[in-house]
Amino acid sequence: MFAGFNVLVDDKDGFRKYYKVGDEMYTNQKKAINESLGKYINPDGSLCERIIEEKWFPDINAHVFLSHSHNDLDFVISFAGWLYEKFEIEAFIDSGVWHNSDDLLRKIDNRYCVSLRDENGNIKSYDYKTRNRSTSNVHMILYTALMKMIDRTECLMFINTPSSLKWVDMITDDSATTSPWIYGELLASKLIRNRSRKEHRAQHNLFFEHADENYQNLEIEYNINTKHLIDINDYNLKLFEESAYEYKDAYDALDNFYLQNNIDTRNL
Repeated sequence: MFAGFNVLVDDKDGFRKYYKVGDEMYTNQKKAINESLGKYINPDGSLCERIIEEKWFPDINAHVFLSHSHNDLDFVISFAGWLYEKFEIEAFIDSGVWHNSDDLLRKIDNRYCVSLRDENGNIKSYDYKTRNRSTSNVHMILYTALMKMIDRTECLMFINTPSSLKWVDMITDDSATTSPWIYGELLASKLIRNRSRKEHRAQHNLFFEHADENYQNLEIEYNINTKHLIDINDYNLKLFEESAYEYKDAYDALDNFYLQNNIDTRNL
């Protein structure tokens, strides 16, 4: 990752016309992820971590990783469409991973974690310990895969809304999220290695965004901060868009975006 941004948008309506473009990208990403679900279970019931990491993001080329709350998915899809339509910047939308992880868990649990069936063979209950083990393993594998995606995308954009964060302390500017995936992604964006644009683009040319889960009865708060991310708002995005016709390609657009937000790109 080269740079991280804290996206604070008030006027979301202006992005709606790009929803169709973004939705096509998002649908293709989900399809690429979902097609390999059945290949992840070994004959003995164990998970093949190597295959999951290799196949989970097949042929997904992304310049930007979009971290967001599932409640903001419609806007995020529109925002991704805007990035591509205006600047040819391809965004990875992270929630597609967690949607498909539920399908993967269901396949595993229905096959290996059932403790009781009725007379017709319908599942009545699952084994608690086995179910916990399958969930923790799948989530760890997918979290690792997401970290690798953050590492290889050039920049991360966190869509900061009341759905993703809530203000905890007015004095210290502390905030919290109830999503462990948002917490993990923002923490990773702070700790993950910083790489130059040149390195990212060389890799991109050779090789080629939930982060949200809803708990009905359990809510855990994770204290986080976004001070390591650069705040961008409606004005910054409008300024970026005003010169869209001048940019030669996605890389040129990103370089200008960095400069507009006071990131020193000399020799980086």
